[in-house]
Amino acid sequence: MKFFKLFILFFLFLSIQTFAQKVIKHKVKSGESIYSIAKKYDVTQSEIFDLNPKLKGAVLGLNAEVKIPNKKFKEKEKPSKKEVAEKKEVAEKSENLKQDKVKDIEGASKATHSVKSKETLYSISKKYGVSMETLCELNPTLKTSNLKAGMKLQLPNMEEATLPEKVVQEQNPIKDIVTETKVEHLVSNVDVVHKVLPKETLYGISKQTGVSIEELTKLNPSVANGLKVDQFLIIRKGTGEPAVNKSEVVEVQKEIETAKPLSAANLTKAEFLIEKASEHIGTRYRRGGTTSAGFDCSGLMFHTFKSIDMTLPRSSHEMTGVGERINKSQAQKGDLIFFATFGGSRISHVGMITEVLEDEIKFIHSSTSAGVMISSTKEGYYSRSFVQINRVLKE
Repeated sequence: MKFFKLFILFFLFLSIQTFAQKVIKHKVKSGESIYSIAKKYDVTQSEIFDLNPKLKGAVLGLNAEVKIPNKKFKEKEKPSKKEVAEKKEVAEKSENLKQDKVKDIEGASKATHSVKSKETLYSISKKYGVSMETLCELNPTLKTSNLKAGMKLQLPNMEEATLPEKVVQEQNPIKDIVTETKVEHLVSNVDVVHKVLPKETLYGISKQTGVSIEELTKLNPSVANGLKVDQFLIIRKGTGEPAVNKSEVVEVQKEIETAKPLSAANLTKAEFLIEKASEHIGTRYRRGGTTSAGFDCSGLMFHTFKSIDMTLPRSSHEMTGVGERINKSQAQKGDLIFFATFGGSRISHVGMITEVLEDEIKFIHSSTSAGVMISSTKEGYYSRSFVQINRVLKE
């Protein structure tokens, strides 16, 4: 009888050991859901509920222990001395490369350009193969209306800036008004508009768009009472004629009056997207980048939304056509937020909202100056350049 009890105990011990090898115990963190945990471990929600029947329909508590089926369990083999030496050598080489890059960037950051007479932000960006957005982020006080001869502009890392022209065009496709585009080259079947920025004048907008002050006043009678920040001015009135060169302009997307709040399922997706994007905080900026080796602003969004099998367009400008444009007051986590970082109304930067407070919106994005980070609409640079918010998570 005693022997039989010992046998039973030994059998139970073996069963527990086998079970432990097949199951991972996960402690719930803030903001996690069954959906995000299932994605993290590459299992289905039903498989988790099979091991945790009490969680079905219940609220997932902070620090609660969730059992996860371990599909990738494999006994770890002790690495040989040769493998340890090889890994150490690779790590040392990687560290040396990082230090070299830091030195290169530090050296490149000292590069400047002295503005010549009649030069524009557009011509300077073409000369060095960098975007106007990059130049403006490196020179926060820069505006197309106050570019003066003799001004010193800081330039980015030239090694990254001299990418093929095709990549530059993909990252910043000219699909709406830029300062050098004359109105006669724009499409004629839509209203072309300009969003008024702080300190802009009617004279400056006239010079920027190539439309006379008289014509601007005629198209926008309200300017007689003065310009208002964020006011939209009609630069050219649509005529209803067939479109010409449609790829160079975008019709302003109207805000929907009342946006439906995100469903519980989409809120879960939003939390998951924020979690995935936050894994890359600190990753460097890389023009055209869509991997953890480096991201540009649209590349980070493209990569993040791929994790829920949603494919976004490849540029920030094209992303404005996805989903619905909503009012700033209706913003929620997971919405895309857009900026015109070099003036005018042309979208040139995108991020994803991570938190909405009473008078502030926080968003994750990849900036040219600091890489992947979380910023706020309270920061002057983004407060001035904010354009719109789009809801892309829909039923």
